[in-house]
Amino acid sequence: MELQDAITQRRSIKVFRRDMNIDDDALYEAIQRATDAPNHGLRAPWRVVHIAKDRLGEMSKQLTEIAFPNLRKKQEDHYKVATNLGGMLALIVKEDPRQKESLENNMAFGAFAQNLMLLLFESGIGTCWKSPAYIFNPEIRKIFGVKDDERLVGLLYLTDLEDLEKMPHRERQQNQVIDKF
Repeated sequence: MELQDAITQRRSIKVFRRDMNIDDDALYEAIQRATDAPNHGLRAPWRVVHIAKDRLGEMSKQLTEIAFPNLRKKQEDHYKVATNLGGMLALIVKEDPRQKESLENNMAFGAFAQNLMLLLFESGIGTCWKSPAYIFNPEIRKIFGVKDDERLVGLLYLTDLEDLEKMPHRERQQNQVIDKF
């Protein structure tokens, strides 16, 4: 697959209504390859926590007890969605108290994440990046082992590509990107 084709054709897969599986070996290879992202000072400020298919139910139960206490329906809905996935990645970036380095770390993490999603797409694994409000809850951070000098920036849902054609293709707003000085 050509890079431009992957950039153009990759979409967030948002259909989680059936049980699916992914190739964990392909996932790990894509994660390793994604680390070729540019990063200032070679700090590699990224880390992921893989929640394998067989651990999604347990993770969902722990997460929803904190995120949705006393909301049984929301807990059940999350469990159904989570256990249908092929897996999940908790996306974690290294914080830096220095303003410039913090910016560089965030930009590097974005490059890593884009590499990862494109490489996963190329490997036949679909993705959908979720950043729900509960990722900022210290108890949720603890579930994923997020350290004091790290930030949980999202959850990457992992799917197969069977539903890719059902996902709408949006026209990009390319003409609004460039201003002239």
